[in-house]
Amino acid sequence: SRDKLTPPEITVFKVLTHMEDKINSELLLSKTPANEWVESSTYRFDGLFEALKVMVQDGVAGKKFYMGDDVNTDPRYGLVNLAAFLAQSMKETIMYDAW
Repeated sequence: SRDKLTPPEITVFKVLTHMEDKINSELLLSKTPANEWVESSTYRFDGLFEALKVMVQDGVAGKKFYMGDDVNTDPRYGLVNLAAFLAQSMKETIMYDAW
């Protein structure tokens, strides 16, 4: 575990915090049996944010979520990686509100 975030990580977390309401109301959506999109009751910003912090700082099985580093300081690395992760997650679980 490391305590200090890199500059791009700090920027990405600030952007996400600023977008919390939109992430809950426009991104983390589930599809109802009537084919309507509603806010997920399972997947929420708080859980995403806390899990992302763990994956950035500690990781799992030696793997960490990459958001840039001291060389690649552009926060778009982290935002693009998060977008790809969320797109795959949406396809597999979020849209179904599944575990």
